[in-house]
Amino acid sequence: MHRVHEWVGRKDRQPVEIDAVVYRLDGTNTPVKLTNFTEEGCRIESDSELQIGERLAIALPRMGHIKAQVRWALPGSAGAKFLTESDL
Repeated sequence: MHRVHEWVGRKDRQPVEIDAVVYRLDGTNTPVKLTNFTEEGCRIESDSELQIGERLAIALPRMGHIKAQVRWALPGSAGAKFLTESDL
């Protein structure tokens, strides 16, 4: 694969449709849909606008809460990287 300048590689994400809830640091929450997923991150579809750099918790059925940080955002969708203990 030829990499574009400043390109950050990532693992291929698997298409999914998972209803979840995003909890923001300000105490608000909003229902979202995850549309792709790996052990490193996910794509979030939402009516609420998410901000690049924003930290949140994503509540997933049968998985509990996963801490994440928004890496990119567009109207209606965003990409999040799951945070590890070393990221916190």
